[in-house]
Amino acid sequence: MDQASLPLPLGVYSVDGGAPRVGTAIGDSVLDLAAALGDPVFATASLNGFLSRGARHWADTRARLAEQCAAGPRSEHLVPADTVTMHLPVEVADFVDFYSSLEHASNAGKILRPGEEALNPNWRHLPVGYHGRAGTVVVSGADIRRPSGQWKNAGTGAVEFGPSRKLDVEVELGFVVGASSELGMPVSIDAFKEHVFGAVVLVDWSARDIQGWEYVPLGPFLGKSFGTTISPWVIPLAALERAEIPAPVHDPAPLPYLRAAGGGFGYDISLELRVNGQPVSSPSFNSMYWS
Repeated sequence: MDQASLPLPLGVYSVDGGAPRVGTAIGDSVLDLAAALGDPVFATASLNGFLSRGARHWADTRARLAEQCAAGPRSEHLVPADTVTMHLPVEVADFVDFYSSLEHASNAGKILRPGEEALNPNWRHLPVGYHGRAGTVVVSGADIRRPSGQWKNAGTGAVEFGPSRKLDVEVELGFVVGASSELGMPVSIDAFKEHVFGAVVLVDWSARDIQGWEYVPLGPFLGKSFGTTISPWVIPLAALERAEIPAPVHDPAPLPYLRAAGGGFGYDISLELRVNGQPVSSPSFNSMYWS
């Protein structure tokens, strides 16, 4: 069976309040990987142990799952998807938020610096991002509480405090790093697939009024620290190969250490944001990877 045609996303699920374990979605069922593959690394509440094994093991496991799908998984290893509760798929040790495309960076600049140049000069030369908020990453469906903070009233100039009045969301892709690196040792941009296992749909929550007041010179802080939602299923990069497209041309050209072999690649993936069932945005993820 053609592995590229199989999504085989991985996630953590439980049934009837039982212990969480790792499974993969197959049609309208979830396959219990610990039982199906006989590997205790999947009888756990996160993907971290499996991901730490590295890219070669990821590929071997995916090949074994493809073989089982071709033969037909054993029925006792399948659980109806509508009976499971999904959990956060990984233990998030760090979270780095990048301005991954020209459009993303420009739109954020227009919101936070109206009337000024949307892009700062450094954006065209390096991957602009920041660390933080790892403990506020939650699985899809978790409640998000509107944050309180302070902002500057544009009309009176007074500094006020209260619940955010400009709650915003950003629809993005989140990439899950699995294989570790050595502290202080650089990782080549061409080693992307050796370290990154897969992607999740990500909704980054932002309190724009709080963020706009506090971010100079401190960075995002409270305006961005209250919630980031990710999908319960992690789609392996191997399942996204058909969506790969050439990376946009960078102007100016990146410095040598940021130049990917063959010019790099991005992903042609369309997303849709709905609020109460109403479509409000249909962003397209189409940019060069930076890390």
